[in-house]
Amino acid sequence: MGNYIKVRSLDTNKIGVLEDCDEDLKKGELVVIESEEKGEDLVRVLGPSKEAQDTPLRFKFVRKATPKDYERFSENEKESKRAFEICKERIKAHNLNMHLLKAYVPLNAKKIFFYYTAEERVDFRKLVRDLARIFKRRIEMRQVGVRDAVQILGWIGLCGEIPCCMRFIEKFDSISLKDIEEQNLPLSPSKFTGPCGRLVCCMAFEKQNYLIKALFPEVGTSICMDGKEFTLLAVDPIRNLVILQQEERKIELPLEHLLPDGYEKALEHCNACGGCCRRLQEIHEVSSSN
Repeated sequence: MGNYIKVRSLDTNKIGVLEDCDEDLKKGELVVIESEEKGEDLVRVLGPSKEAQDTPLRFKFVRKATPKDYERFSENEKESKRAFEICKERIKAHNLNMHLLKAYVPLNAKKIFFYYTAEERVDFRKLVRDLARIFKRRIEMRQVGVRDAVQILGWIGLCGEIPCCMRFIEKFDSISLKDIEEQNLPLSPSKFTGPCGRLVCCMAFEKQNYLIKALFPEVGTSICMDGKEFTLLAVDPIRNLVILQQEERKIELPLEHLLPDGYEKALEHCNACGGCCRRLQEIHEVSSSN
């Protein structure tokens, strides 16, 4: 098995993998890497990984950062701030509908990267020509999504903490209103919207806890138990309860009481596919109604 080390890019805060490094690196240490995109640059060490990560960000280790590297990086940061202000001014001059997030000069200083968000495609060819003339180097314009923007700039989440995307998230999972419903939360998207304007990523951490709901019929379904008919009112995986109603009488039972023997094996399949059987059924119902 290869020797993999997780590292974080200093411009986007994205997590990548440092491969084939035999150096004893410490968490928080800066190292020089080589990448196809930026050439030589600095990244911050997060720690070792037991297996290769599923990420396109793979870097070749060059050396531990030296005092000269730190000095060059400090100079590049000053240049990045100047480039940011100039680019903002030129965006305004060209009347472009884009929001500039950050300018970044990598360690080798051969390029300047500009990260921005925009609702539509932007024709920035004149802007790039202006910037190339001013800085005498290659200009890279990178459009990113709103979740990437928060990861780049930082923010405070609903929980009062730094967002998970800046701390440890390696890729963004898809979150939908269906996840709010599955987790027995009120359908008020505004209550679960992060600083990026999207549903909070931490809802994905709870998905596995609610997969057992895929083994039950939909709420409101009539079910037969002990020769009597009940209506399924709720499935609460967190409390390990299912709530049934018969006329005016409500009862709470452990989830296992209504599940067949060996349901754990079925749950393993749901864990592997994320409850795809129910999603396929929903798609079929929608298609049939159209």
